[in-house]
Amino acid sequence: MVILQGVCAVAADVDAEPIIEWFRDQRVWASVTPQERTFLKNPSPTTQQRNALGWHQEAQWTLLWVVGKVEALGLPTRTCDTRRLCDEIMPALGSDIAEFLTSAKLRPPGVLLAEDDRSYDLWCRYFATRRKGEPLPDDLNYWVLYERRYAFEWLAGMQDWDAVTCDA
Repeated sequence: MVILQGVCAVAADVDAEPIIEWFRDQRVWASVTPQERTFLKNPSPTTQQRNALGWHQEAQWTLLWVVGKVEALGLPTRTCDTRRLCDEIMPALGSDIAEFLTSAKLRPPGVLLAEDDRSYDLWCRYFATRRKGEPLPDDLNYWVLYERRYAFEWLAGMQDWDAVTCDA
């Protein structure tokens, strides 16, 4: 989650050098994925790269829910509260992350499985509805749903972060 915070910040045009230094100071640089490292070290990432990695903020929000830092996910109809994410939940860029990490408490397995099932059901229904040519709900945000699935697929532990696929 801390790494996603830094990566999403760079996707939003924050200078990467202080974030890389922060990751090194906090001893999390080794956990930065190859794709994230390439992005962070790229002096001029494309708009497509920025957008793709910027959307991971929604996966970050999901992971924050998993560890009890976000109360509820709700339906995937709107993006996460970026102000709250940056100003209240996550440690400030450059600060010590130890307290944040030690205060994270994994939700009970049944609660996690129920939310995973709910998002998977919505994901499958989205594609079934599209295949049938039926109208999709106007308020559904595809990218929020996709990033929730991305987070849950990664949590299942069968795919590296950079290789997650969200199949329906």
